[in-house]
Amino acid sequence: MESGTSERDLLTRFRDLDPDAWETVYRRSYSRLVEYARRRLPSGYDPHDAVSECLARAVDRIDDLADQGARVEAWLYGILRLVVLEQIRRSGRQERERPVAGSPLGLAEVADDRGPLEHVLRDEQVGSVRTAFERLSVDDQEVLWLRQVAELSVAEVAAVLKKGHGAVRQANSRALARLRTLIEEVDA
Repeated sequence: MESGTSERDLLTRFRDLDPDAWETVYRRSYSRLVEYARRRLPSGYDPHDAVSECLARAVDRIDDLADQGARVEAWLYGILRLVVLEQIRRSGRQERERPVAGSPLGLAEVADDRGPLEHVLRDEQVGSVRTAFERLSVDDQEVLWLRQVAELSVAEVAAVLKKGHGAVRQANSRALARLRTLIEEVDA
């Protein structure tokens, strides 16, 4: 797809099952969808399977995709969230798998030219954030993941979580405040 394609055009083409539109959405969202599933699923469940199930359901429910100003990814997160919740219920446990040790909050590492000291300091900061994030409630983790890591808008998160915009803003603000407090506790 051309780089100048609008979100509305992408959504229309995605809804029409255009292979190029599906590939564009897949390329820009797959790794984040997998990481979201990895963080939310009980151990023993494959996050790739959950994302595959999500995409299969998306094809089956493509007629439900409405143009409400949100990106296609927000709709996919909504489907994936239901897939994950079903697997959690089936497992009979409310625990989720912990994040992969080398990956802070699922973010990709960025190559840089910093020296060893800067890397050590950054690793300590990342470890503090990861530890603090793990201590947050599941709801706080979810809202922060969707807003900060998946970079969904308030409206998109509201659609995924089926909450009002104000409730999402407030939940995000409170979760960030709790995260800051926990980071300070971890660093103390």
